[in-house]
Amino acid sequence: MTFAAAPAALPAGFTEQVVLSGLTQPMAVEFGADGRVFVAEKSGLVKVFDGLADPTPTVFADLRTQVYNQHDRGLMGMALAPNFPVDPSVYVLYAHDAVIGGTAPRWGVPGGTNDVCPNPPGETADGCVISGRLSVLDAEGDERVLVEDWCQQYPSHSVGELAFGRDGYLYASAGDGASYVFADYGQDGNPRNPCGDPPSGVGGVQTVPTAEGGALRSQDVQTMTDPLGLDGTVIRIDPATGEGAPGNPMAASADPNARRVIAAACATRSGSRSGPAPTRCGWATSAGARGRRSTGSPRPPTRPPTTSAGRAARAAQRSRATTSA
Repeated sequence: MTFAAAPAALPAGFTEQVVLSGLTQPMAVEFGADGRVFVAEKSGLVKVFDGLADPTPTVFADLRTQVYNQHDRGLMGMALAPNFPVDPSVYVLYAHDAVIGGTAPRWGVPGGTNDVCPNPPGETADGCVISGRLSVLDAEGDERVLVEDWCQQYPSHSVGELAFGRDGYLYASAGDGASYVFADYGQDGNPRNPCGDPPSGVGGVQTVPTAEGGALRSQDVQTMTDPLGLDGTVIRIDPATGEGAPGNPMAASADPNARRVIAAACATRSGSRSGPAPTRCGWATSAGARGRRSTGSPRPPTRPPTTSAGRAARAAQRSRATTSA
């Protein structure tokens, strides 16, 4: 669906000029040092203009089969390599139309632009379970997957922003994949708890205060005896490998996801669109949910954090401002 902006009267002394047009639900725009302009559309198309004077883009990459474009889900984040075009890599973050590790499409059709969630299971009833994926595209638009995780049961609180920090590492944010209709702790679905969150696993019954599903996925760092999921986190990774970056709070952990996380159980329930993380977010401050404490700063299991989410957000935002300029 394409939404047309309502006409508005401009203040005196201002003029309006259309720079790029003919786009459908553009979610991210990146300007290359060579003059090219890359636009990520929510459906999974990445288009490129040769410059601001180019009226017709070409398709750089078509990820529509892999991307699940439904409600708040889709191709949400894009970033160019810091030294682009010397390094021609383009990074994308999207809702993947498959379970973690699965093959797309699960719910959509190959090459489809607008996907649906059939009933059953129903988009806000049992939910169409998908996952999230962070990939790098080469100069030809071919994809190499860096991270697959982010189980998502419901159509909101999906993956979010993608940006490089001044430190050269890649930052990504995501929501918890939980329901926005009811207080979700993993108790619903067919089978129940389809993301397999502890302690009950797929098909098990989740009960508070031990439940770790739904919105409580964003507090997974408080229960480090089981594998860590990335829902509701901000990650900082090596853009070449997808592995956690040196200096991350849990860089010494045996869990690869733990090594990636720099902020969790904080205000990332919906995946921030203004940057990788709100600057008010600390190491473990929750947005709140029934059955778990809503605030607190538990010590990570390996060592205290050395990188705060606030510093991460400011670094990435400064990098984006510099690139845009």
